[in-house]
Amino acid sequence: MSETEHQKCYIYAPPLPEERASKRQRTSKSNPQKHLPERLQTYRKIWSHQEEKIQATLEEADRVTQEKIVNFVSVASQPEPEHRQVSAIPTGLVIAGPSIASHGPFFERLGRRIRDDTNSAYFVLTSGESPNLKTLLKNLIKKATSRVDDDDDDDLGRPSTSSKNGPKLLDFDLGHLQEWQSRNRVQSIVVTIQDSEAFDASILIEIVDLFYSWLDRLPFVLLFGIATSSESFEDRLSGKSLRYLEGQKFDVTQSSEIIEKLFSATVASTDIPLRIGPNLSRRILERQRDHVQNVQDFSNGLKYAYMSHFYANHTSIFLDENVSFEHLSSDMFEAVRILPSFRRWVEGMLEEGQTQEVRQLLQSDQFLFENIIHLVKSGHETLSALSIASTVFTNVRESLQMSPDVPLSSIWTRAASGEMIGSPLLRETMLLIKKIPSDKLVQLLTSMEDLDTASFTIDINAYRHELADLVKRNVNSTPLRSQHDVRNDSLRTTVVAQKVLLSKHKAALSEQDKAYSELVARFHDELDDYFTSTFINPRGLILSEILIYDLKSPHTEVFQPRPRFAIERALASPHDYLGCECCGADLGENGEVSLSGTQPSTAILYQMYLESGALINVSDLWSAFRAIAGDEEEESESKTMALFQRSLAELRYLGLVKPSKKKTDHIAKTMWKGL
Repeated sequence: MSETEHQKCYIYAPPLPEERASKRQRTSKSNPQKHLPERLQTYRKIWSHQEEKIQATLEEADRVTQEKIVNFVSVASQPEPEHRQVSAIPTGLVIAGPSIASHGPFFERLGRRIRDDTNSAYFVLTSGESPNLKTLLKNLIKKATSRVDDDDDDDLGRPSTSSKNGPKLLDFDLGHLQEWQSRNRVQSIVVTIQDSEAFDASILIEIVDLFYSWLDRLPFVLLFGIATSSESFEDRLSGKSLRYLEGQKFDVTQSSEIIEKLFSATVASTDIPLRIGPNLSRRILERQRDHVQNVQDFSNGLKYAYMSHFYANHTSIFLDENVSFEHLSSDMFEAVRILPSFRRWVEGMLEEGQTQEVRQLLQSDQFLFENIIHLVKSGHETLSALSIASTVFTNVRESLQMSPDVPLSSIWTRAASGEMIGSPLLRETMLLIKKIPSDKLVQLLTSMEDLDTASFTIDINAYRHELADLVKRNVNSTPLRSQHDVRNDSLRTTVVAQKVLLSKHKAALSEQDKAYSELVARFHDELDDYFTSTFINPRGLILSEILIYDLKSPHTEVFQPRPRFAIERALASPHDYLGCECCGADLGENGEVSLSGTQPSTAILYQMYLESGALINVSDLWSAFRAIAGDEEEESESKTMALFQRSLAELRYLGLVKPSKKKTDHIAKTMWKGL
């Protein structure tokens, strides 16, 4: 047992150089962090562009709803005529959806918009800070009177405790708010109850009744954040309180729709240098759907992936558009030469007999640099074409109103995994295009005109003009149908040897239907060729390690950590973390580390803890611990007791044991390994 193990603090004396084990010294002078500032500069430049997209997408997603709420507040802020008495509190029922985590950022953005566009004060109250009416009023008054733009700086952070010509006001009296409103001259006071379902119904009723009684002196406007429905919210209020409210409902864009828009703008976009791979994209989307549902966490996960790529991958320097050969060291080119995709590329060139090019790639850094720039540029174009094809495919399914509804994020991850070609999803879509009638084809072509398809090779305008001529010459009011439409098929029944045989025959097509069938067939073939050429497997691209980041392990460990598993493993198998020979010297029958006095004291006690029942006798536990960790000398018993008590306290701190109320000399086991 180490002499310093039980000490709180000691001076660490490293061994002398001659006592250290000899090891092979590094002879090269490579510096792995040589180009780190350049990589960080490239990361900041690329991520700032992504951040602008995220903010623009969020503002666009909330723009319509926020404009309606701001107009509602603006109208409610208009002073009423003198002869007209205020009959009810202007109230907005904001249906923010079940994603509770997204409510806070939405109401924060809404507050900035209300303050900028109207002469109103905006305050947000949550259930955590409002357990009762008195505390709610105190927090409301505190938020109002602690504004830094107050005229009286001496009263910052606290309401006035008395009035000049009246009695002393309590700290939850709305007279403080009336005095503040008269000084600041705001037209309305917007009070937002962010999580109304978490409030007790009695508190909501008291809020409405109190605010209504002050409505002739304070211009209140109420906004209730609702996660379920307006009907369930109204059921919680009394009929009298409902008569005090003049409500209007506002539907907020749901978190899932915003995530889809963010994914389209940041991952499936066409103008981003770095792509997030399909495996990591699925991990982020599953985490958003199953656990978080917060827009900010999606942005944080994306940002961490970008940071991981630029901090850990030396070859990410080639994502800089202004990179030059003179500023790069030979280590960067050696890092490129050991990439798996580069090796596959070189092996393919050797099989084709291009030995001279291979020799130049391996020996000439200048020649390799020129090829890297060309390959990175062509890789960007290929990945952009894949994103455009995913957008086109999603638009086709939406125009045809196919079910189930497959979002762009799912289609893009499948395409980036190389799973689209030959998939049932693609076959089903292309088969439906063969059977599409003329009215549906018109809608499909019209929707495809609005797409930003730079690499889309199909001439949509030509098909639209040709289809318009066919529809114009159609004498019937019914839509034109192709030869693959089931309505053009007929069944014929024949009896042969007392058996009934059914055979399918094509009905006779008119000349217009034949021309329409040829048009649909050409459109189908061109679209199929387009998808076949663009839905490639990105992993097969040369230098895909530079263009795509798809490592799940660091992202999962940061955003979905398993601390309990790590703690249990460290206590049960300390050798896995310490790496010393003493802790892993004794192996049991199953290859597990057995108890040994050389292990840390907490690990010894934890392994005894695993073998115990629900109640553990502390005296028996001490006897077993002393037999393993103690020495035969009597002087060391006090040290062993100190180690035992410290280890027992650590197990209690970790929540593994607690004092037992049944027996005073026992402790209760609260957790079992793996459960």
